[in-house]
Amino acid sequence: MKSIYQKALGEQFYQLHPAMQKKYGITSEDNLMMLGQGRMTEIRGAHPLLRPFFLLGNFDHLVFAERGKQVPFTLENYAYRDDQGRETMSWIRRFFFPYSIRGFDAAMRFDEEKQKIIDDLGKSALLQTELDLHVTAEGGLYMESVQTSYQNKFQVPGPTTSVYEHYDEDQEAYRVHVHVEYGMLGTLLMYEGMVHTEFLPMTYKNIPERGILE
Repeated sequence: MKSIYQKALGEQFYQLHPAMQKKYGITSEDNLMMLGQGRMTEIRGAHPLLRPFFLLGNFDHLVFAERGKQVPFTLENYAYRDDQGRETMSWIRRFFFPYSIRGFDAAMRFDEEKQKIIDDLGKSALLQTELDLHVTAEGGLYMESVQTSYQNKFQVPGPTTSVYEHYDEDQEAYRVHVHVEYGMLGTLLMYEGMVHTEFLPMTYKNIPERGILE
């Protein structure tokens, strides 16, 4: 069985670093979940006057206003089939600030018709983005949003999100860089850091609804 990322990348998938192939080759048939722990070296972006508006995103684990350096971070990935039987990978991100814990969550699936990864954003999944994927010369993975829609029906003007991830052999960890920008407003959110990842056995009883934790 091919993972959603194998389907999206085709033969490019085998140009990924072996550790990247292991991570992005997981399917629901493997009965594994990935637990990542690390620190984001820096989280920055958005003018301070704009950040209060981000508080609305806290409830849906869509965006957050806090910023900082050396922020503890966890990532949980579950491969499962959603209620429509579609192969899906959840991305449950938690950022541990001094006085709050913030989420930035999504669930990715492969659209057979569009031949693209679709990223269902937040706990509600009301917003979706289509992603373009490319393998870099170093065997890393670059993902960029190309279109945003509301409830899979209406196109809406959304920010551009780019994610770059590669495997650091010296540290035996994944390095990630995420950048969210929106037109004239510039960078809304940027974070980068290193994540040590374990592959753990699981059953479907371990998977929260939609793969997303409260």
